[in-house]
Amino acid sequence: MTSASDASKKMRCLFLGAFIFACVMFWWLPSVLSRFVLHVDDPVRNWALWVSLLGVITFTAGYLLPPVRFKSALPMSLIDACETLAYKATLWIGFPAIILAVQFFYSRSAVDYGQGEGLSLIQIIASILIILPRFIISLRWGRFFLAQAIVPIVFIALARGWMHLSGKRVLQLGALAVLIVFVPALSRGDNFLGQDEIVTFFEAGSSLRLFQDNVDLNLTERCPPLLVSMTAKSIPYGLLDVCTMDYKGSKGVPATLDRILTDNDPSTAGTLNGTGANYLLELYLTGGIGAIILGSIFFGFSSRSFVRWISERSLFAGIWAECLSRALFAPRGTLGYVYERIPSLLLATLIVITLAWVAHAQAQAFSHNSRASA
Repeated sequence: MTSASDASKKMRCLFLGAFIFACVMFWWLPSVLSRFVLHVDDPVRNWALWVSLLGVITFTAGYLLPPVRFKSALPMSLIDACETLAYKATLWIGFPAIILAVQFFYSRSAVDYGQGEGLSLIQIIASILIILPRFIISLRWGRFFLAQAIVPIVFIALARGWMHLSGKRVLQLGALAVLIVFVPALSRGDNFLGQDEIVTFFEAGSSLRLFQDNVDLNLTERCPPLLVSMTAKSIPYGLLDVCTMDYKGSKGVPATLDRILTDNDPSTAGTLNGTGANYLLELYLTGGIGAIILGSIFFGFSSRSFVRWISERSLFAGIWAECLSRALFAPRGTLGYVYERIPSLLLATLIVITLAWVAHAQAQAFSHNSRASA
């Protein structure tokens, strides 16, 4: 088995390579195909490509900084009790979760992608508790449901040395990434077999075009999108009636950048489709090129810290691993997508710790009383 230090080092390199690969997929591949393969007009201009390169360079600079280090003060017995509780709960919810996921798949089998009703509350609960329902749902809904389930587990396994990282393994992980990107797209009816189709497919997934076309976005009457996206899960904007907007029939939802861009795009009218976003634009609207530089450095530094934290046994490792998996999709999303769930996930983990501690204390008391009576 790979030593912990070697595994952590390989994981550092793997994540940086995966992030650059994501930038290639979501930023640069459409331009490469348009300019050098298909020889058609590229809607992305050169200056936007240079800004994106600046974003990657500054992200890398932040990633190479020494990470924040800390160790959990929780006793191993409590960590063991929490793991046992989580394992049993997953088994109990597994079967009904699979049933709900299959039901959702069939309910959308005759509906075009982006149309019809979204996930119900009970289906959302099922999809976040087990991998298989996420895979089934991803075939008709969001392809990143699958990534959010699988990638954190892969990251932890690599960081802890449970999975040996070889050339063959890298190819397997690359194949998994291709599956996540393309198989759900095929199942929803996308076609990229012809020249026009492949241009349309990759242009639709390019977020650099969103960046260059919206640098003059008027936000006079809105709160800064970066602030909103970073706090959307922790501040009740709807109840406060600030920083909100009406979005696809929903009233008073947080005015994040992806929602603003989707609301401004006439092609998404009447559908559940979204344009996505670009965290470079989110930073640029906050403070120009300077914000892109500083924000990307912080983004890289925090990602490096997450990699460090998942390499050690901790009840919070799953949170940091999910943040890392979300970071891979930040080139076509927002920074809030990476960080917004940390407060709620920490709270949920603390609740699990409390329940496990109570159960562990009761078990110890019962064992002590049994020995005393004997």
